[in-house]
Amino acid sequence: MKRRILVGTYVLSHGYYDAYYLKAQKVRRLIAKDFTEAFQRCDVIMGPTSPTTAFPLGAKTEDPVQMYLNDIFTIPAPLAGLPGLSIPCGFDAKGLPVGLQVMGNYFAEAKMLGVAHQFQRATDWHRRVPTETPL
Repeated sequence: MKRRILVGTYVLSHGYYDAYYLKAQKVRRLIAKDFTEAFQRCDVIMGPTSPTTAFPLGAKTEDPVQMYLNDIFTIPAPLAGLPGLSIPCGFDAKGLPVGLQVMGNYFAEAKMLGVAHQFQRATDWHRRVPTETPL
Protein backbone atom coordinates (compact mmCIF):
# COMPACT_ATOMS: atom_id res chain seq x y z
CA MET A 1 0.00 0.00 0.00
CA LYS A 2 2.78 2.43 0.92
CA ARG A 3 4.48 1.81 -2.42
CA ARG A 4 1.28 2.62 -4.33
CA ILE A 5 0.79 5.87 -2.42
CA LEU A 6 4.39 6.95 -3.02
CA VAL A 7 4.20 6.21 -6.76
CA GLY A 8 0.91 8.10 -7.03
CA THR A 9 2.33 11.10 -5.19
CA TYR A 10 5.42 11.09 -7.40
CA VAL A 11 3.39 10.97 -10.62
CA LEU A 12 1.14 13.85 -9.55
CA SER A 13 4.02 16.01 -8.35
CA HIS A 14 6.27 15.69 -11.39
CA GLY A 15 4.18 17.22 -14.14
CA TYR A 16 2.39 14.06 -15.18
CA TYR A 17 -1.02 15.32 -14.06
CA ASP A 18 -2.42 15.84 -17.57
CA ALA A 19 -0.80 12.77 -19.04
CA TYR A 20 -1.91 10.28 -16.40
CA TYR A 21 -4.33 11.67 -13.85
CA LEU A 22 -6.88 13.15 -16.24
CA LYS A 23 -6.88 10.04 -18.41
CA ALA A 24 -7.27 7.84 -15.34
CA GLN A 25 -10.24 9.93 -14.18
CA LYS A 26 -11.92 9.45 -17.57
CA VAL A 27 -11.42 5.69 -17.36
CA ARG A 28 -12.72 5.72 -13.79
CA ARG A 29 -15.89 7.46 -14.94
CA LEU A 30 -16.41 4.84 -17.68
CA ILE A 31 -16.01 2.02 -15.15
CA ALA A 32 -18.51 3.67 -12.79
CA LYS A 33 -20.97 4.06 -15.68
CA ASP A 34 -20.68 0.36 -16.52
CA PHE A 35 -21.43 -0.57 -12.92
CA THR A 36 -24.41 1.79 -12.82
CA GLU A 37 -25.84 0.04 -15.89
CA ALA A 38 -25.15 -3.41 -14.40
CA PHE A 39 -26.91 -2.56 -11.14
CA GLN A 40 -30.06 -1.69 -13.09
CA ARG A 41 -30.30 -5.44 -13.80
CA CYS A 42 -29.09 -6.95 -10.51
CA ASP A 43 -28.84 -6.23 -6.78
CA VAL A 44 -25.25 -7.31 -6.13
CA ILE A 45 -22.32 -8.58 -8.15
CA MET A 46 -20.48 -11.58 -6.77
CA GLY A 47 -17.26 -13.20 -7.89
CA PRO A 48 -13.90 -14.42 -6.68
CA THR A 49 -11.81 -12.12 -4.53
CA SER A 50 -8.62 -13.06 -6.39
CA PRO A 51 -7.68 -15.02 -9.53
CA THR A 52 -5.94 -17.69 -7.46
CA THR A 53 -6.51 -19.22 -4.08
CA ALA A 54 -4.51 -17.88 -1.16
CA PHE A 55 -0.81 -18.58 -1.01
CA PRO A 56 1.11 -19.53 2.14
CA LEU A 57 2.11 -16.65 4.41
CA GLY A 58 5.30 -15.02 3.20
CA ALA A 59 5.32 -16.91 -0.12
CA LYS A 60 5.15 -13.89 -2.47
CA THR A 61 7.16 -11.32 -0.56
CA GLU A 62 9.95 -11.38 -3.13
CA ASP A 63 7.54 -10.96 -6.06
CA PRO A 64 5.49 -7.77 -5.55
CA VAL A 65 4.10 -7.97 -9.10
CA GLN A 66 2.50 -11.33 -8.32
CA MET A 67 1.04 -9.86 -5.13
CA TYR A 68 -0.41 -6.90 -7.07
CA LEU A 69 -1.91 -9.25 -9.67
CA ASN A 70 -3.79 -11.06 -6.91
CA ASP A 71 -5.58 -7.77 -6.14
CA ILE A 72 -6.92 -7.41 -9.68
CA PHE A 73 -10.52 -8.42 -8.85
CA THR A 74 -10.76 -6.08 -5.87
CA ILE A 75 -9.72 -2.96 -7.78
CA PRO A 76 -12.95 -2.14 -9.71
CA ALA A 77 -15.21 -1.53 -6.68
CA PRO A 78 -13.13 1.18 -4.96
CA LEU A 79 -12.16 2.61 -8.34
CA ALA A 80 -15.86 3.17 -9.06
CA GLY A 81 -16.55 4.25 -5.47
CA LEU A 82 -18.66 1.17 -4.74
CA PRO A 83 -18.89 -0.82 -1.52
CA GLY A 84 -17.41 -4.28 -1.56
CA LEU A 85 -16.50 -7.02 0.86
CA SER A 86 -14.89 -10.41 0.81
CA ILE A 87 -16.15 -13.43 2.72
CA PRO A 88 -14.72 -16.94 3.01
CA CYS A 89 -16.35 -19.46 0.68
CA GLY A 90 -14.13 -22.55 0.71
CA PHE A 91 -10.66 -24.00 0.64
CA ASP A 92 -8.38 -25.27 -2.10
CA ALA A 93 -6.79 -28.74 -2.17
CA LYS A 94 -3.97 -27.50 0.11
CA GLY A 95 -6.40 -26.19 2.72
CA LEU A 96 -5.85 -22.52 1.85
CA PRO A 97 -8.87 -20.18 1.84
CA VAL A 98 -10.89 -19.00 -1.15
CA GLY A 99 -12.65 -15.63 -0.98
CA LEU A 100 -15.99 -14.55 -2.42
CA GLN A 101 -16.31 -10.85 -3.23
CA VAL A 102 -19.69 -9.11 -2.95
CA MET A 103 -20.09 -5.68 -4.55
CA GLY A 104 -23.11 -3.46 -4.04
CA ASN A 105 -24.52 -0.38 -5.71
CA TYR A 106 -23.97 3.13 -4.41
CA PHE A 107 -25.58 3.54 -0.97
CA ALA A 108 -26.76 -0.10 -1.00
CA GLU A 109 -24.44 -1.36 1.72
CA ALA A 110 -27.33 -2.85 3.71
CA LYS A 111 -28.42 -4.98 0.74
CA MET A 112 -24.86 -6.15 0.11
CA LEU A 113 -24.32 -6.99 3.77
CA GLY A 114 -27.67 -8.81 3.82
CA VAL A 115 -26.60 -11.02 0.91
CA ALA A 116 -23.29 -11.81 2.65
CA HIS A 117 -25.15 -12.57 5.88
CA GLN A 118 -27.55 -14.96 4.13
CA PHE A 119 -24.58 -16.72 2.48
CA GLN A 120 -22.95 -17.17 5.87
CA ARG A 121 -26.20 -18.47 7.36
CA ALA A 122 -26.42 -21.07 4.57
CA THR A 123 -22.78 -22.19 4.85
CA ASP A 124 -20.19 -22.69 7.54
CA TRP A 125 -17.09 -21.52 5.67
CA HIS A 126 -16.70 -18.52 7.99
CA ARG A 127 -16.33 -20.87 10.96
CA ARG A 128 -13.59 -23.05 9.46
CA VAL A 129 -9.91 -22.38 9.94
CA PRO A 130 -7.40 -22.78 7.11
CA THR A 131 -4.49 -25.15 7.55
CA GLU A 132 -1.03 -23.68 7.83
CA THR A 133 1.14 -24.74 4.95
CA PRO A 134 4.92 -24.40 5.04
CA LEU A 135 6.65 -22.42 2.32
